[in-house]
Amino acid sequence: MAGDAQPPIPREAVNDRDKPPLFQHPGRVAIVGGVLFFIVVLIAITIGSADTSDLQAHETVPKEVQAVNPPSGAIVGPDATISVDLRDDLAGEFTVCAPTPNDCTPIPLDQTNVISGLGQVSFKPQEGADITEFPAGPVTVRVDYHLQGSPTADVGSYSWSFTVKA
Repeated sequence: MAGDAQPPIPREAVNDRDKPPLFQHPGRVAIVGGVLFFIVVLIAITIGSADTSDLQAHETVPKEVQAVNPPSGAIVGPDATISVDLRDDLAGEFTVCAPTPNDCTPIPLDQTNVISGLGQVSFKPQEGADITEFPAGPVTVRVDYHLQGSPTADVGSYSWSFTVKA
């Protein structure tokens, strides 16, 4: 049985033509590789040049205004609550302009929810209020704010807009 084993074939005896090629069709491989490289470059350029900045981020928000709701540019329903979080020592009053920027309605203080110690003011359209629902389209809200306990002291105002969808 030991005599049945065949001796190894010397390397010199293997012909280079007997080796299978690394790629069956090297031209096709080059074309597919080039196309894939081109796609990767296009994706990299697209990602690098994408503008992901928030358009509203360029607006200057006064330091007295800590947050507004709905956010500027948001799309909301006609019964959305509007609110502003001011600096804790401030109070504010809303004016809502819709459906045109010149058609404005001041919201009386007795129709707003005020949390004095936190400087928060909110309003929700409802029956019995001056605004029962926001009209479809753009709505601009202005908050005029002043020091708490001193409504005649005019500190400033801030406006933001959102869109109402029916």
